[in-house]
Amino acid sequence: MSIFVSVAAYRDPELVPTVLDCLAKADRPDDLRIVVNWQHLGDEDVSVLHADPRVTVLEFDARSSRGVCWARAQIQRHYVDADWYLQVDSHTRFAPGWDTRLIAMAAQAGADKPILTCYPPTYDPADEFTGGGEPTLIFLDGWTHDDLPRFKHFQIADWQQATAPVPARFVAAGFLFAPGSFVREVPYDGRIYYQGEEINLATRAFTWGYDLFHPVEVLAWHYYIRENQVRHWMDHQAPGEDHWYDLDRAARRRVRTLLRYPMVGGYGTGPVRPMTAYQEYAGVDFERRTATAETLAGRLPAAWKPMPERETPAGAVGDLPPGGGLGTSLH
Repeated sequence: MSIFVSVAAYRDPELVPTVLDCLAKADRPDDLRIVVNWQHLGDEDVSVLHADPRVTVLEFDARSSRGVCWARAQIQRHYVDADWYLQVDSHTRFAPGWDTRLIAMAAQAGADKPILTCYPPTYDPADEFTGGGEPTLIFLDGWTHDDLPRFKHFQIADWQQATAPVPARFVAAGFLFAPGSFVREVPYDGRIYYQGEEINLATRAFTWGYDLFHPVEVLAWHYYIRENQVRHWMDHQAPGEDHWYDLDRAARRRVRTLLRYPMVGGYGTGPVRPMTAYQEYAGVDFERRTATAETLAGRLPAAWKPMPERETPAGAVGDLPPGGGLGTSLH
């Protein structure tokens, strides 16, 4: 089965090792189409990627970049129909057979449109890579000053006994595996800068009828620390329309508005489920900045089952930069 792989990279020396590892660890590497958004200043050699017909490298001057969501949106413009879509960051390592294992796990989920997502365990390219780590779930850690949710992750309890992926409330943008239809139905909103990216994806995907799951196997590793490596906001601090803070502030307002005043279509919510269904499922209230005790404790949600009176018919309208209600208030 074909997999379209999205890799956004901003001046990242781990890009080439990531793409080569993705191909080397796949059971069926010739079924992959990898598209890279390479934002650079001419300071890295990626010729080995240009030479591989399975890889498309989109090159941009880093000074013209408008952030990670912009980068992912550019990649999706080059999407061709595939059975599956995998989105990772450019500092990732992969488990042997990651492709067939993800496809098999998606089938085990028992959902028509499953998304498998997580914050993978860490690796450090300066150390010998030995694998290891444990599957994790994403939980609500609180709210930002401007009412956006913050996330952390911890180990899935008793994951060794799990025989299928477990339900998830939220998604991770740095490791997201979905049916290929995701790209058409939940296209990336390039006007989001960074904060708000993941809750925007979670709400839009869920309202399009996708069900969210965490893998119960470790299938990838992520380089989190990245000391002494350049981030987008480090380069974009000059006054003007590309200042990272202005991009981020406008994006946060946009995400907050979409959460509180959802509209169907475009970069809004989907036509399959209302936003209220996502909030009930995830145990959050975006207007009140509250969450259920289960959500705050990081407990796994029950699989979502629609109540007939809550269903909405199809077509109805309705890495950090500086910087009646539900449950317990997090003000």
